[in-house]
Amino acid sequence: MVESKITEYFFNENYSFTVVRDEKGKKIGKLVNIQTSKEEKLDQRVLPENIPNLLNVAKIIISAAWQDGKILQSEKDAFNKVFEHVDVSEEQEREIKNELVNPTPIEELVKHIKTREEKMLILETALLLIIADNEFHPKEKAFIEYLVKEFKLDTADFIILYNILPQRVKKYITKEKLHDTLEIKADEIDVITKFAVDKKAKDTSHEQVYSHFLNNWKNRSTRYRRSSVY
Repeated sequence: MVESKITEYFFNENYSFTVVRDEKGKKIGKLVNIQTSKEEKLDQRVLPENIPNLLNVAKIIISAAWQDGKILQSEKDAFNKVFEHVDVSEEQEREIKNELVNPTPIEELVKHIKTREEKMLILETALLLIIADNEFHPKEKAFIEYLVKEFKLDTADFIILYNILPQRVKKYITKEKLHDTLEIKADEIDVITKFAVDKKAKDTSHEQVYSHFLNNWKNRSTRYRRSSVY
């Protein structure tokens, strides 16, 4: 059985709306009330998901993966598997495959990242990729520092990121003094740690990281909402 590919996805506090293209090329929409888990009539106006923006973000994620000097075939396979169900054009698919072999300089890529949610998603995923292979490289730290400098996010945004990251990443942030880069003071980390919900260690394999990346892209407006700090 051929699985339908997601072409558009929308999500807020009340509804999720998914558009898929079946094996015959037909688009099918599904609107679900999150509170009741029941499907409802498609009687609201929707705007298409911005696949080009997703690809701009994905290219920086690939650049993050390259910072240790290599991308293993297994990692490429994991990335491609996650993106199998995204309805990209042939040209967009070629762009991604090229990035996996010959990444675009990060200075060119960051120019296309505009929204706060995209920036936070990139930083979260990049930090997860750094610990995915249990090898820490100076270039990876420099890469994060460069993104922070270019993105110009608020301290409140960095605290949101710190809160939602697993403990392994938090330890890496403290060890490499990245909390200074993220403009979070040491005493603030003590307070955050005291009141934050303890997140159990999660599988941080490349496949899991890329899977979470795509899911977080779909839900980015809720995941990085300011009120989630407290």
